[in-house]
Amino acid sequence: MTTPTKQLLPGDADPLWGPVLTSLTTCLCATLTAAGRPACACCLVWGAGPPSHDWCDCDCGDGSGQAWVRLVRLDPIVDYGAASGGRCGAWRMRAVIEAGISRCVAVAGPDGSAPECDQREADALSALADARLLRQAIACCDALADLRVEPDTMRPTGPQGGCAGAIMQITVEA
Repeated sequence: MTTPTKQLLPGDADPLWGPVLTSLTTCLCATLTAAGRPACACCLVWGAGPPSHDWCDCDCGDGSGQAWVRLVRLDPIVDYGAASGGRCGAWRMRAVIEAGISRCVAVAGPDGSAPECDQREADALSALADARLLRQAIACCDALADLRVEPDTMRPTGPQGGCAGAIMQITVEA
């Protein structure tokens, strides 16, 4: 059994990136819900990679799948020319942030037969809709409005464990 860590407020965890990450998560969850495509779990997560597709819940009432936001890395940017506070004031940070959605997809039948083309097409169109909503959530999120945001390529993921989806990373400088 593990002992849970003390619950921190986003600004206590990191005054800049905590609120950005939690706000982006809220934007993603709200965008999916408003479009009638909520996820069973929509969370800010931590890890060296996306959450396992094996945790993609196929049905939870009105929703399915999982959506997430995670910090991929923080890169310091040193600008001594712009610093008024000496060396400590010279650091800015550039964050690479990932947002993703993964949902259940058709898998091989009990006899090992591949899913039918109409099932595969339905899965592909569902993932395409999620990719559009993922882009919309990032582009329209007020938490990013005053920050320099550079979107990266949206990439399909999976299928793995009966789930597939889309991931998009952005670089944010503050």
